[in-house]
Amino acid sequence: MLAPRKIERIMLIYPPVRAGTFYDKMATQPMGLSYLAAVLRDRYQVKILDAAVLGYDQERPVNWNFMEYGLSYQQIIKEVEKFQPQVVGISCIFSAALPVVAEICKNVKKLSADIITVTGGTHPSFLPEDSFRRAPELDFIIKSEGELSFLELLAALEKGTSLEQVDGLAWKENGQVRQTPKTRWVENLDQLPFPARDLLPLEEYFKINVPFMFYSRHPRNVSFCSSRGCPFNCAFCSSCNHWGNRVRYRSVENALAEMRELKDRYQVREIKFEEDNLLLNKERAKKLFRAMIEEKFNFHWNMPNGTYIMSLLDQELVRLMKESGCYEVILAFESGCQEVLDNIIHKPLDLSKTERVIKNLRDNDIDIHAFFIVGFPGETREQIKQTFRFARTAGLDKGYVFMFNPLPGSALYKECIDKGYYDPELVFQANYANTACTTSEF
Repeated sequence: MLAPRKIERIMLIYPPVRAGTFYDKMATQPMGLSYLAAVLRDRYQVKILDAAVLGYDQERPVNWNFMEYGLSYQQIIKEVEKFQPQVVGISCIFSAALPVVAEICKNVKKLSADIITVTGGTHPSFLPEDSFRRAPELDFIIKSEGELSFLELLAALEKGTSLEQVDGLAWKENGQVRQTPKTRWVENLDQLPFPARDLLPLEEYFKINVPFMFYSRHPRNVSFCSSRGCPFNCAFCSSCNHWGNRVRYRSVENALAEMRELKDRYQVREIKFEEDNLLLNKERAKKLFRAMIEEKFNFHWNMPNGTYIMSLLDQELVRLMKESGCYEVILAFESGCQEVLDNIIHKPLDLSKTERVIKNLRDNDIDIHAFFIVGFPGETREQIKQTFRFARTAGLDKGYVFMFNPLPGSALYKECIDKGYYDPELVFQANYANTACTTSEF
């Protein structure tokens, strides 16, 4: 049992970004923190500090391969000191962010050892022991989807009750890492408040206008999420484990209400559907796009995460996408070799049908970009060459080829560790333009 803690103020930090020196910098609105803040502020004073966007022009070398941009640690701690929070939550979406999270936690504890430090995101969710080892001043890890678990943690801390009742939590106790499994998800997404965008420096994102690695049609663009979860089990991806292996959809009416707020309150002109399966339920997608047309939002929109490609065989769906403002589609092929798709990464994609998909998009004047990954364990050089041949001949406007790096929480991560293909110490130096994974063929 813990002694009860009084909690009034919570600061949520999106940390400075570490990225390859050859990468274009991005200023992406932190959707996870925005949703979390919206849920928490009914009970607590909440502040979001996006250190990446507020210090976008401040760059620091990390090594020959990496640089860091964002507010300095001294600037971050000054903001913490001004707000005087009892809890500091720090986002850790990518593995490369963990050393940054560790440094922030260390500085927060120097300010006051009583401040509770919390993180969440893919790396800490799936590798909690590693995360606590690398970030010794970190107190708690919220695993996977965070809204319900964070509220449960805060309630337990305030009441001094057992942490064993908090779903999807990791913590340290007597020098050991303790965990509870992730079993509960937000079943009805309509019950969540809209993201707390009023706590974000939106005009800064609009001014920088680099929300992802792709261009935007209009600078006043925001990230948008109408669903969570993925029913597929692609071996290279951890999404189904992080967000749950079934898709949960917001109602069309609820999504439209948020779109009205975006247009009327924030004068948004473009939305980025930041989700994995916008098009998986084709009838629901059609209903949404028809409603967007009827509402005369006149948004531009795209899907920077990719989408379920086979749905694009539906000509009516593609037509409605265009009429509702879609200007670009990312096709996450991953491989141009059917054997790799079927037998190595287990992605449900029939390459023989992609010519029709591309024709449907061409007929509706939608730009076609695509993702490819090379260097999977078990992938031969000839199969890699097939991917490059496919990318050259598929009729794409742009193709992006990344090197395979095992993602914590994915099946291939475990395989690479077990077979000695991958040094987990290099995870913080890897990015999609180089790799810390070595196989017999790559």
